[in-house]
Amino acid sequence: MSREQDKLTGFVTGLLVGGVIGGILALLYTPVSGKKMRKNISKTTDNIIDNVNDIVETGKGKVDGLLKDGIKKANTIIDDAKKIVSN
Repeated sequence: MSREQDKLTGFVTGLLVGGVIGGILALLYTPVSGKKMRKNISKTTDNIIDNVNDIVETGKGKVDGLLKDGIKKANTIIDDAKKIVSN
């Protein structure tokens, strides 16, 4: 993985963790009844799960693209090596 990808991964991870912690703290310090609090926590949890699923799907797409590019480059290298060996 390149440095830029490591930085992006770290940033996204920090963003997710910060969002979760911020959401939990906001819910805990909001003066509402227990019933409303449970509903709020449930909605927030559902939203977080949806967001994480979206990020995972995006990541899968990027990984698939990188894998395909890697396979193409590997095949090119193999073909070039075969040409050199056959000469």
